[in-house]
Amino acid sequence: MSDKQREAAGASSAPESTSPAQVEAALLVTAAPEGEGDSAIAEVCARARRFAEQHGIRLQEVSVEALLDDGAGCRDRAAHWVVIGDDTVMLKVIDAAEAHEAGLGLIPVGRPTRCQSFYDLPTDRDEALALAFRMPESGLDVLRCNGELVQGQAAVGDVPFLDRRGHAVVHAQDRLWRRWAIVAQLFWTALRRIFQITPSPVRLHLSREDNPRRCAVTGIVLLENDVENVAGRLVGEGLSARDGRLTALLVAPTSIVRYLGFLLATVFTRKSNGRLPGALSYLKTQHLVIESDRELEYRIDGTRRRAKRIEVTVHPQGLRLNAGPRFDGMDGPDEEGKDTLKLGNLPENEARLALIRHRLPLFTHALEDDFKDLFLLLKDSARIGPDYFTLSILSALIGTLGLLLDSAAVIIGAMVLAPLMAPIICVSMAALRRDVHLLKPALVAIGAGVGLSMAVAALIAILIPMRMVNPEIEARLEPSLLDLAVAVFSGVAGAYAYARESVMKSLPGVAIAVALVPPLAVIGIGIGWWDTRIMMGASLLFATNLVGIALAGAVTFMVLGYGPVRSSKHGLIYPALAVVVVAIPLALSFMRMHVVWQAENSLRDQAFVLPSGPVRLEATQVRFINGTLHVRADVYADQWDGPETLRDLRGHVAEAVGRPVHLDVTPRFRY
Repeated sequence: MSDKQREAAGASSAPESTSPAQVEAALLVTAAPEGEGDSAIAEVCARARRFAEQHGIRLQEVSVEALLDDGAGCRDRAAHWVVIGDDTVMLKVIDAAEAHEAGLGLIPVGRPTRCQSFYDLPTDRDEALALAFRMPESGLDVLRCNGELVQGQAAVGDVPFLDRRGHAVVHAQDRLWRRWAIVAQLFWTALRRIFQITPSPVRLHLSREDNPRRCAVTGIVLLENDVENVAGRLVGEGLSARDGRLTALLVAPTSIVRYLGFLLATVFTRKSNGRLPGALSYLKTQHLVIESDRELEYRIDGTRRRAKRIEVTVHPQGLRLNAGPRFDGMDGPDEEGKDTLKLGNLPENEARLALIRHRLPLFTHALEDDFKDLFLLLKDSARIGPDYFTLSILSALIGTLGLLLDSAAVIIGAMVLAPLMAPIICVSMAALRRDVHLLKPALVAIGAGVGLSMAVAALIAILIPMRMVNPEIEARLEPSLLDLAVAVFSGVAGAYAYARESVMKSLPGVAIAVALVPPLAVIGIGIGWWDTRIMMGASLLFATNLVGIALAGAVTFMVLGYGPVRSSKHGLIYPALAVVVVAIPLALSFMRMHVVWQAENSLRDQAFVLPSGPVRLEATQVRFINGTLHVRADVYADQWDGPETLRDLRGHVAEAVGRPVHLDVTPRFRY
């Protein structure tokens, strides 16, 4: 469209545009001609003059320097200023406009600027001119940090993803590959220094509180107009640039795990659901002072500063600026002026502050109140009562019948019912804290549950005249290091579930994973049948589960802060020794398992050429007994010469697996 066409279009729309919202007089503020942006500024100025002429607006022109030298005089000449220039020019004029209560319209020149993003200004020149010359309907809050104007946001300390660096994460939604490339880069940058993060002890003075709040934060984000960012997205729809209050997000993790959770939440949260990540707190107030005994690094719209005292103030609706449609309908000042405080995640307890003063621990350490609640829970769990005996008998009955029926589903039901997990976790805590008063009832409960389960299983095995070692029983006779690994991770999960009330519902899953009752039932079956191989194999599996859970649970409680490392490590000696003792036969069993696995792979669908003709092995089963491999298989051969063919085949099989074998084959012939 040519200039003449634009003029004609403007003239045709003049009657509609002349409305009470349009200014009658304005001051056109431009930067002094300098550099390669002159032509763009000159072109926009020419359009502004034509627009003012078409709409009957009295227009006077002044340079930025003249306005800054005599702001009051410029305000007397015209109450509304239209600024054409870049971010630097606009920042200076915004300061002056607030001071002299002038209306303001902004027309950014050049590539998209921060002002365009912060104030939602149109990129189309005609739309930008129409908005700039409009009478401001209501003002915008002015946020200042140590006296400096904050256009978008200020950030104190370490706030990954929440400052301007996270801007691209939000605005790359339409290009998924670009979004994830940005996320990966930011996430990797944050992870590289995660163990170097040190919380800063600060004192927060809020406008309606006499005493300061003492806490430790890794970072604080102060939001004004840059709501289209990760921080604004986490806060949600409650943000307003007209409510007369500042908005602050406080990053205050109590552990590295909490910090990682905060990083993931900032990346994957697209819209606030009213709940903040565990490391974040949130407040809205009229006045905030952040004090520290050491200098804090902070950034105002990306510009770095340092200070021990950061005072943040709000001038309610102090800037009469024409902003874009994003600001329409924003809430005005709260008549009661109440502060909004969501500080439940903020570490303010003196004991908590002492724990994170120098560096973040891996996990959130337990405090005295946490100790009391957990100890009461564990003591109740270690208590023997009618419920404990009932569940022990029922789980043993169901588990034994499930084993004899070779039914995995029935066995799983017995695992869920078994009450043995709780007293074993009690042993973990008792060993860690070297608490005899907790250890004794836990051991008594374990002994009672073990004895009762084996007795019930033995009685059932005696009463039922069926003696067959099926796969479910056989699977529990040769435990290995893999079973110890399962027990260790189950112990970690069990201890963590007891320490964190919110995940207690996961305990049935832990009980299924570790399988305490089935090996006890197999021991009882072995006693009923008086089969020492069954008794010994299942006993080793139960011992593996017992010591693995106890040690892993104790270590987990120590990591979670339920015992100081220096004093707690002595309590871990006995569980660790028990694990070492159990691990020896498990390692031997694992080696045998590896040998069997290699032999089965070597012989799977293997064909040998014997003097009597080709021979093929199928349905091969390998077991390791007394240092010798026992191989059972179906043999398909065109001709079978009896003992000679068997001897030749045995030699070829031994050569294939690399060790002596005992061969048990079933000849099958094809015609």
